[in-house]
Amino acid sequence: MVFFILFFVLITFGLPIAFGLGVAGMAYLLLDGVPLMAVAQRILTGADSFTLLAIPLYVLAGELMETGGISKRILDLASSLVGHIRGGLGHVVVVSTMIMSGISGSSTADTAAIGAAMIPTMKRKGYTAEKATAIIAASGGMDILIPPCITMIVLGEVANLSVANLFFAGIGPAVVMALGLMLVVYLEARRGNQGWEPRSGLKQISMTFYRAFLALMIPVIILGGIRIGAFTATEGAVVAVLYAGVISMLIYRETKPKDLIPILLRTAVITGAIMFLVGTATLFAWVTTREQLPMVMLSWITTVSTSPWIFLILVNVILLFVGAVLEGAPAVIILAPLLMPVATKLGLDPIHFGTIIVANIGVGFLLPPIGLCLLVACSVGKVSVTQVVKPIMPYFIIMIVALFIITFVPWISLALPMLLGYAPVGF
Repeated sequence: MVFFILFFVLITFGLPIAFGLGVAGMAYLLLDGVPLMAVAQRILTGADSFTLLAIPLYVLAGELMETGGISKRILDLASSLVGHIRGGLGHVVVVSTMIMSGISGSSTADTAAIGAAMIPTMKRKGYTAEKATAIIAASGGMDILIPPCITMIVLGEVANLSVANLFFAGIGPAVVMALGLMLVVYLEARRGNQGWEPRSGLKQISMTFYRAFLALMIPVIILGGIRIGAFTATEGAVVAVLYAGVISMLIYRETKPKDLIPILLRTAVITGAIMFLVGTATLFAWVTTREQLPMVMLSWITTVSTSPWIFLILVNVILLFVGAVLEGAPAVIILAPLLMPVATKLGLDPIHFGTIIVANIGVGFLLPPIGLCLLVACSVGKVSVTQVVKPIMPYFIIMIVALFIITFVPWISLALPMLLGYAPVGF
């Protein structure tokens, strides 16, 4: 109780989550008579992982691609493919976000990059600033499921799951959410004055595809290499860095040598924050295991109901609010060690359940007034959160519907992993 109360008090008053976990863990150890050397040991043990080496590498690859003129090429390709559908620019946002997320691995980075490029254009084409911001934010919440995803790498580490299987399991749910968002965009465009772009000819589509081809190959190379066994998810990150560096600096030539120092600094800052958080979260997981908290939760849940369906409904409700308060990695680090043992005891497939956790966090990114992607989109669109609450509600509702479809139709998450040799277990 001291651990949890102190942790929530500290983060309520603005202390970063990693430090809140560390201070609360130290208080627990002092009260339990455990030497404080255990804090350093647990933090070092948590960060010392081959799997987690993928995080700085994917961050670096994303930074190289973001500065290498990739966004403009991806947006041009998406516009030529879906811009002619009613509500065309809204569809362009959704499709380009899906493509970009396979490059950067970060929902907030994609939201900021695509928002900066698309919101002014959408306003010129008849979208209000609030509506354009709502579409950008909703797309950012969806793209947390698309590999390579830093949140899934962290989940694989803390829950001892295959990162490769998590990568492939996220693709189906992401497509379901994207189709739902595009349906809402289409229906709203029929009632409003949001127009669409002229249909692109085969020549224009071919040209935009040619210009974006090298960028599009990054997720193909990563997932393809993992599938054929050429490299692991971590080794794939090394390939991504080399590939991104070559095309950004030598082929597109939009990343200059002078840009490398700022890129490396941003990578170091982001990586340092994530890895310190992972380390202190390992201390948190050790405390919960020592106190047998997963078993306590299982006992409490089974007193309510022994049905996996009821458990999944409870988890969805809890994770939606957690996803609104915390970013992806912290939410996974805190909740996965608690919920995963309960899920497996109830007979749920761990890969499917991991996908549910990540999907919930993504939907939580939209929850007013503190959803992360919502705040980033509002900042880029120069509108207040209160102005976007009404326009974002149809997108939030459709993502909730998609979330429950993903939750109760495991095949959507498990189809690709099963095709690639994964054997699902349990309910």
